[in-house]
Amino acid sequence: MKKILAYLSPERQASLFDLIAGHDAGADIVIPYCNLAPGDVRYMVHDCVFTRHPDDLKNTAIFIGGHDVNLGEEMLKRAIEAFNEIPELFRVSVALDPDGAYTTACACTVKVKKAMKNNLHGKKAVILAGTGPVGQKVAVLLTREGCKVTLTSRKMERAESICARMREDYGITVEPMEVADDTSAESAVSDRDIVIATGPEGIPILSRSVWSKFPQLRILADVNAVPPAGIEGVGIQDDCRELDGKTTIGALAIGGLKIKTHHRLVEKLFENNRTIFDLDRVYAIAEEVV
Repeated sequence: MKKILAYLSPERQASLFDLIAGHDAGADIVIPYCNLAPGDVRYMVHDCVFTRHPDDLKNTAIFIGGHDVNLGEEMLKRAIEAFNEIPELFRVSVALDPDGAYTTACACTVKVKKAMKNNLHGKKAVILAGTGPVGQKVAVLLTREGCKVTLTSRKMERAESICARMREDYGITVEPMEVADDTSAESAVSDRDIVIATGPEGIPILSRSVWSKFPQLRILADVNAVPPAGIEGVGIQDDCRELDGKTTIGALAIGGLKIKTHHRLVEKLFENNRTIFDLDRVYAIAEEVV
């Protein structure tokens, strides 16, 4: 029986990245459905689960993509609600990874954790330009690992809003901070063990002249793959390279683990028909893959 992956997205067009990754990970057929609202998910779930015998439903799975993580999480919530309306025999596994935010954040956190010898408890981390989906999820994961985390934005109001939402959604405390120039960047990294840049592509955030002042800084990680680097001096191919007493992790090292995690995630979707792959489960996959 063919493995069918239903790709659900609120966007006008499906992500080619997600479609190709789905095929490469072993799905025989990837069916994209776009322009969906959360209210449409119930009907998509019903169509998935009532077309095959319950014994065969491990060969059907749902992958929720798109760009908006909050909207994706709402779609996942609606999928779970739809399952709760019907007999337990009828289930398919579901994964959520809008814009690759879950797999990228998990890969980044695992890389940092490995560079820190698997000991993050009590460490201080700052996520520069961290209000986007990847930065938010890295903040969640690092906090759960025992880090004290600060999340920055060019506007304090934005940082405060995101941190308040994370407190509400995940029950975690992340410190907001405004970083708009070298002076505020220096303040942000001055007492940190770990600095992670998750800002837009091609936008420099932290200069070498700033981070090199602080000998206690141990990890510099940058998810930006488009020059110039988010953190000056961090190369996109850096994979725990030593630079001025720091360990640097670049976008391709993070991206390589992200791809492996993404592929393994899709493979696991077809192992059974009862698993919801939320952030915690994706993180477990990244730790397994690395």
